[in-house]
Amino acid sequence: MRINRTFSIPYDLAHELKKKHNQSETVTRALKKYLDPDPLLEVHDASSRQLMAALTARDDIDDTLKTLLLQILTK
Repeated sequence: MRINRTFSIPYDLAHELKKKHNQSETVTRALKKYLDPDPLLEVHDASSRQLMAALTARDDIDDTLKTLLLQILTK
């Protein structure tokens, strides 16, 4: 179910939003992302260094790859 809401946003943001095909879905996705209690970044938001660090902490990573990643991260 959906509900209509009225909010005040900056003009330039409203102008950019107007260019989007489905404005409601765009706002819904942005709000869900903002309100998500999970502090972990999504993969596409993470930097390469953050991804490499996360990989080194996993148990299913090959020791050779883990060593290589640690060498890169300590530069």
